Amino acid sequence: MFEINKNKCELICLKTGSKAKILNFFDKDNVPYAKISIDIKFGDSSFQILRSLQVNDIQNEFNYS
Repeated sequence: MFEINKNKCELICLKTGSKAKILNFFDKDNVPYAKISIDIKFGDSSFQILRSLQVNDIQNEFNYS
């Protein structure tokens, strides 16, 4: 299982290079999840995406900044 450092929750999305932050952790059906906020800048616009992701899948989608 991938160990999350809960004190360092700043992330970089591997697909877009956008900054992301872990907001909180929760369990559903005995599976740990993290709620992640992704800030995407596209041209003159900025978007915020909230995503829930299994904790084990975070390392496949994000890197620590």
